[in-house]
Order: sequence, then structure tokens, then C-alpha cells
Amino acid sequence: MVMKALSRCTIRLFKNQLSRFFSLLIIVIVSIGFMAGIGEVDPVISVAVNDYYQSQNVADLYLKSGSPSGFLAQDVQWLKDKFGEENVLTSFSYEYLEEGQVVRVYSHDLSSPVNKLELIDGRLPQNSQEILAERETEGIKAHKIGDVVSISGADYTVCGIVANPLLVYQNEDMSFQYEDKHLCKVFYLPSPAPLINDVYVSLADRALFDSFSDDYKQEIHSLKEEISQNVSADVTVLSLYENLGLYVLSAYGEKVGDIAIIFVVFFLLITLLVVYSTMSRLFDEERNQIACMKTLGHSQGKIVGRYVLFVFLASLLGGLLAFGVGQALTSIIYNAFNLQYRMPAFPKTSYHPFFLVSFIIILVSNTLLTLFAGLKLSSGKPTALLAPKMAKSGKKVFLEKIPAVWNKLSFRYKSTLRNVLLFKGRFFMTVLSVIGSTVLVFAGLGLLDCASTTEGGSSLISISIALLVFSAALCALVVYNLTNINVGERKREIATLMVLGYNDKEVSGYIFREIYIMGVIGALFGLIFGYFFVDFVFNLIDFGSVADINWWSYVITPVITMFFCFLATLLLKKKIVKTDMNASLKSIE
Repeated sequence: MVMKALSRCTIRLFKNQLSRFFSLLIIVIVSIGFMAGIGEVDPVISVAVNDYYQSQNVADLYLKSGSPSGFLAQDVQWLKDKFGEENVLTSFSYEYLEEGQVVRVYSHDLSSPVNKLELIDGRLPQNSQEILAERETEGIKAHKIGDVVSISGADYTVCGIVANPLLVYQNEDMSFQYEDKHLCKVFYLPSPAPLINDVYVSLADRALFDSFSDDYKQEIHSLKEEISQNVSADVTVLSLYENLGLYVLSAYGEKVGDIAIIFVVFFLLITLLVVYSTMSRLFDEERNQIACMKTLGHSQGKIVGRYVLFVFLASLLGGLLAFGVGQALTSIIYNAFNLQYRMPAFPKTSYHPFFLVSFIIILVSNTLLTLFAGLKLSSGKPTALLAPKMAKSGKKVFLEKIPAVWNKLSFRYKSTLRNVLLFKGRFFMTVLSVIGSTVLVFAGLGLLDCASTTEGGSSLISISIALLVFSAALCALVVYNLTNINVGERKREIATLMVLGYNDKEVSGYIFREIYIMGVIGALFGLIFGYFFVDFVFNLIDFGSVADINWWSYVITPVITMFFCFLATLLLKKKIVKTDMNASLKSIE
């Protein structure tokens, strides 16, 4: 019978606190979805680049001869002996100007396993009159299958469109012969090279690359020195570190990873703050229920276990739903990199490190915080729990000591300010939550400003937008959740106002004015903290500067915060005006 009563109480808890359950669930979805979505970008880019590097057998070293006669036979042979003949691709390339624009032509061995061209459209050449053309970018002009092109007085038919794994930029690739000029056209001839002026070398250990690992960097540095000592002096040795496309792509992936770690911590702290506040107030609301259960002989563990289960299920379900949100966000940001780079296909990774870590941290932290808050309250004796919580004494607030300000305020604002400043726990919890959300909004706008003006920053724009959207959503959820709790705690007070003749607008304003005041305070302090936070982020990732942030970002940040504060209160207006006066006034004072 006792166990049945406990089960009924547990079911009643979920039924009566359904809105609070869904509020926690959505906050967890937003938090884990953002944390996993942003955090997974760097690992996904790393996996994609590594897969592409290995599938196309991208050359680790590129040797360019400066001699008109190209490489000496003994130099080529030394390279083949050193790295293995299957890991060395010999080629001939040259550039010429066509109407002032640079055209590059390769005599490329299509049978070589090194630096394999990726066929995008059409087919490979079947005779010496057919040619391959590089795919279209912002700098390289488009060609269609069947186009006839003239090179050195001979006509060729384009039979295929390919992508060179070393030409990953979507905008402009530089000429190696004409200073400050970009490639306009790139062609690949299947005919044998008249001489060798290019040599591409792949390392036998493909796993060493790992998105420019430290071991890879050391190995490449050592090999460049060895080649320079053993091959003709008139040779330039370049590595993938000099290939700006691949290197910058990997570098931006690391920057995204650094950004993710910073904002994941921030989102996590705000989420835990809200969950702890929510459950602490729920325990306060259910003091009588907890006391009755203790009187009936239920253990402290079983009593608190109901609430732990409540939060655990909200966090578990929210985390599982957040997986899809995070995957979608990662995919959107990953595809946004296509604006600047030719990205490999989105990899089907079997592990999701950021999601798993975020999920476990949120799940465990929420559960432990609830357990801590529950044990703290339920450790009291039933008689103490049954006694009404002592009301706050009507002490003067500091503004009352400034008559020049206080005396000019109307009664409604005096009442509002007393409520705001008297209940310090409620005040600091709301203000801190709004500060955190405002900092994130400002960081999103600041990153967007810098990404829009910095060369190569276009790939970070999607992250800035995601940060703005999720920060604004978190802000709305935080304010809605705390206001919802506030309204639930003050039903008797609201009912009293209704009995005294206050209309719906006046009653709503009585509560919402407090939220707006705390929102304004949080937004202004959030702007100040946001400035220093963004400066810290930019210095850490070595990207952008607070000087690059537009003036309007300082204006629009608090406006966004207050808009979502207003939106949250708008959603709660119906709950206030439908307060049952009779039931609320019957509650124990």
C-alpha cells in the first residue's frame, strides 16, 4: 500500500509538473544540440580530410624544377629509390597567358596512384585529342563536355571534368609563374610528358598525416631537408603546409574546435544554473508533500528519487532528441565550408565524441544537482517542512535611502523594485542567466562581424548564425522557465491582486515589470562581460578583434535579449490571467 502511494505520488509529480518537465527537456535539447553540433565540426572535418587524403592518395611533397630542362634522371631515380616507385608521380606542367589570364596545362599520368584526379563528370580521355578540364570555381572558368579548346596551336575536345585534390579553393588559386595572377583555366593532357619539371611524392605511411599531426609535421620537415641536400639545387620543395587550401581548411577546423570548447562550457554552465534553480524551487513548492511522505515512513532516498527520476528522464529524452539537432547543425556548418573550399562528402562517422561527452556531462550533472538539492531540503524534520516558509521581512531597499529618486517613483514601480531587490536569490538567478545568454548573443554578432570582413572567414559565418539562433533560443527558454516558476510561486499574491480589482493587464504588468527590470540589468551587464569575453575568444583562436565589431552590434545585442524576454512573458500571460483565485487563496500562508 505504501509503495502504491509512492508510485501514485510519482505519477502525480509528472502530471502536475508537465510544463516544467518539457521546459527542462527543451533546454537540454537546445544545449546538447548546440554543444554537439558545433563541437562535432572539427572531428568531422578531420575525418573527411583524412579520408579524402587517403582515397585520392594526395601527394605530401611537391618538387618544382626551376631548370628549363627539368629534373635530372638521377634525381628522379633517387626519389623513386627513397620513397618507392609507386609513391612518385612525374609530370610536366606549364602556364601561359590567354587574353591576360593564366592557363595551366598538365601532362598527367592518369594511371598513377599518386594525386588521383577525381572525375566529376564525363569520362577519361581515350585518345590524344581528348583533354580533361578542372571543375568550375570562382576563379576557374566552367567547361562543358564536348567543348573544343586550343592549346599551343592544337585543338582538343573536353571529355571530362575533374577535381585536382591539390586545388581545393573555391575562389582563386595562385599562378606559380605569373606573380599576383590567378588561374583562369586548368587542363590535363594524357600525352607523355616531354620532360619532367614536376614530381609529386606520397609517404608510404598514410596514417601519419592525420590532419597535419605533430608527427607528420616533423616527418615532412625532416624529408624536405633531406631532399634539398640530395636533389639538384634548382628545385623548390613544397609540402601540404604550403598548399593553402588544405592547410587553411584544417586550420579553420581547429579554430572551430577551439570556439566549440569555449561555448560548450558557457552553454553547460547556463544549463546547469537553470536546472538547479528549477529543481530547488520545485523542492520548496513540495515541502508539504515531502513532509507527508517522511511521516508515512518513506526513506529519504525514495522521496528524493522521484525528483531525480523526473530530471533524469527529462535529460535523457532531451539528450536523445538533441542527437538529431546536433547532427543537422554539424551538417549545415560543414556544408557551409563549401563556400570557400571543395569539401569531401560528409563522412559517415561511427563515433560522436562531442555528443557523447556533452550528453553524459548534462545527464550526470543534472542528476547530481537534483540529488544534492533534494537531500539538502528533505534532511529536515517533517514538522519543519510542514511549517510555512518564513516570508521575507519588509526591509528597505537601498533606493529608498535616495529620496530624490525614490519619491519620484509611482506606487507600482516602488512595489516592483521592492520585489526585485528583496528576493535576492530570484534576482541573481534571473540576472545571471540573462547575462550568460546576452554574452553568447554578443559573441555571435561579434564573430559574424569579424568573419564577414576577414579573408577566409566566410566559413565561420554559419557558426556565428548558429550561435545567435541557439543563444537567443536559450535566452527565451531561460526567461520563460524562471518566470514560469515565479508565477507558480506567487499564485496567492496574483489572486489577491485580482480580488482587489486589478485587471488582467495590471496583474500581468505587476509580474512582468520585474522580469523586464532584471532583463535590462542582465542585458547591460551581459554587454560589458560580452566585450571582454569576445576579446578573450579572439585572442585564444587568433582570429578577429573587438575593434572589428560594428557599433550596431552593441545596440542590437540588448535589443535581442529584451525581445526574447518579452516573447517569454507573452507566452505566460495566459497562465497569469487564468489563475484560480479561490484555490490560490485557500493555500497555506
